[in-house]
Amino acid sequence: MKNLKFLTLLALISCSTDPEDQFCKNYNSNEEEFAPIQIVENFAFSVNFPESITVYTSRVEFDGVEGAEAQHEGIDYINNDRDATDVPIYTIGSGTVVYARTGCVSSSQFASNTLQRECGAGWGNHLVIQHSRSVFSRYAHLRTDGVLKAVGEQVEKNEIIGIMGNSGRSDMRHLHLEIGKSVTPFRSCASSQSFESVTDPRRFGL
Repeated sequence: MKNLKFLTLLALISCSTDPEDQFCKNYNSNEEEFAPIQIVENFAFSVNFPESITVYTSRVEFDGVEGAEAQHEGIDYINNDRDATDVPIYTIGSGTVVYARTGCVSSSQFASNTLQRECGAGWGNHLVIQHSRSVFSRYAHLRTDGVLKAVGEQVEKNEIIGIMGNSGRSDMRHLHLEIGKSVTPFRSCASSQSFESVTDPRRFGL
């Protein structure tokens, strides 16, 4: 009887067409979708961040003013060292993976990506980690095989969660890091989703 109930539950989940009714370990697709630009909000976030979350050769900073759409929604950590084959990405703090986007390819690691640039809403392959009730971090442009965590997994500070890549709207291998706030839960079986607001990671020492 228990097995029958379990199989019935699986059938209901697999037949559901509403992404909010489903649980997916990742959202695997090569579709090119779009998500709203995120608004800047200087919210508080109490956490001790690591000195760096990856190895990089240069970086591009967050750009935006509070209350308006961000011009650049996070920090880009660029690594153009061709001798560094795998560049690991570490989480900024403990939390739970709530979204994992996979399936985005890239044409090159060290030149502008020409394939499916809007895959993952431009973020390419990416992970979203929930750190508190409403604060999240996003790790974007991961390599095609570089998403190392799945939805539901618990992660600790400084844990390797991915490999730097060049997927999505990217012109060089890099990590795009965002710190965002949202009261709306992430839907693990839906296409890429924006935060309700983002803040400058430099405010926390990153």
